[in-house]
Amino acid sequence: MPPSIARTAFDASCSTRSTRRAPSRARSLRARPDKRCVTSPRATAEPSSSSSPRRVVVLGGGFGGLYTALRLDSLEWAGETRPEITVVDRAEAFVFKPLLYELVNETLEPWEVAPTFEELLKPTKVTHVKGEVVSFEPEDRGTMRDGTPYSATGGSITLGDGTTLAYDYLVLALGTSTSDGGVAGARECAVALNTAEDAVRIAGVLGELERAGRDARVAVIGGGLSGVELASVIAERLNGKSTNGVVDVITPNKRVMATAPPGQREAALRVLEKARVNVVGGRVMRLDKVANDEETVSTASKITLADDDGAEGVETYDLVCWTVGQRAETPSDWPVATTPARKIKTDATLRVNGHSRIYAVGDASSSSAEVMNADWDHLPSTAQVAFQQADYAAWNIWASMNGRTELPFRYQHLGDMMVLGSLDAAVAFPVGDITLEGPAAAALRRLAYLYRMPTNEHRLKLGSKWIQDGIETFQKDPVGFLEDIRKSIPFAR
Repeated sequence: MPPSIARTAFDASCSTRSTRRAPSRARSLRARPDKRCVTSPRATAEPSSSSSPRRVVVLGGGFGGLYTALRLDSLEWAGETRPEITVVDRAEAFVFKPLLYELVNETLEPWEVAPTFEELLKPTKVTHVKGEVVSFEPEDRGTMRDGTPYSATGGSITLGDGTTLAYDYLVLALGTSTSDGGVAGARECAVALNTAEDAVRIAGVLGELERAGRDARVAVIGGGLSGVELASVIAERLNGKSTNGVVDVITPNKRVMATAPPGQREAALRVLEKARVNVVGGRVMRLDKVANDEETVSTASKITLADDDGAEGVETYDLVCWTVGQRAETPSDWPVATTPARKIKTDATLRVNGHSRIYAVGDASSSSAEVMNADWDHLPSTAQVAFQQADYAAWNIWASMNGRTELPFRYQHLGDMMVLGSLDAAVAFPVGDITLEGPAAAALRRLAYLYRMPTNEHRLKLGSKWIQDGIETFQKDPVGFLEDIRKSIPFAR
């Protein structure tokens, strides 16, 4: 029965249109069955109603939510047992966030990175409801002695416009939002990179500065993976135009990617140095808008920085990008037990503590090492965690409905990929300190993300587009195209 979540270093789960298979644990590069199954006391087959199918509602259409819905839809359902599956999200489109940088450097189009739910779900039986989730209420809600809310049946969801949706099974996958960290002016002055609209806005400001022939000054607040990726992409764009510019990465300790694999960090530092990106140390105290005039753009802002001694200084930038401070979006009044960081507590099967028919996946889930029997204090808030959890959550919902054994989630780290330019990336493999960098890494990253697209239909559409783009590039500049191919082969450099 067990299939694989990880077939290769960047293959975390099965195809979304495969037949019914349960996830399994994978070690190194081999997929192995996980025999440490968990049987929930309530995971018994339910009598199905001939008049109304059971309803599974997924709150959140990101990697965790959308992929859970698609995986659940792809499983085999006997007779009339197939449930109605609904994804609720405030947006019209899914966002493949690791490719947002390609919208900043304008090497991809918005539809490639953010396809609409309507397009993605058309080949499936999953439906999308656009709306802001206000609350949900289990029908038989109660409270345990320790204060943990509990329920054993379905309930209802209330949206911002007053619409209510009934559910028999519920998946909480609202993810995280950007936090300003208490910095005054951060929300008003800085641009985060969470949506396709954010990326297009950044690209638009850079384009405005380029057309005006001005040397742009850009600040990226945050020296983690996202900050370095964004700084590298912006610097490459500025350096490739007729005008130059300044890109500063601002981080409190003047260090970047402190927790990244050594090889990947070294590759990133080389790119930052080559692109003349400055790493600036200082604590951001506040941000203020600059008065608009003919010499400024709408995003121009002043940053007040404090050094180690508390002395403050002010720098002015045309664009400030914010890449720090993510927080879970779980409302404090929801009937779920949460951690101090507002992440929802679950058991090993991703079932929410106290609730027999509610699951939590992705950034909203507090998948701790103690529960998951893993070598992590807390699982990273990354797409690959959500991919893997989606497989398990879908299987466990199916198993609960059909009286089968549920499986404990086991995270398998599959490496780290980061973009450093239109033809540059750094891929850290999960075995040893092995890092692939340059055009070869960029090609591997793009192929891995192509494979990871939500549906076969979108994958085919993208693959055809990228092949056509390659043909057109070759026709315009055969010598340059072949040179790029040569650079992508490590031993040919």
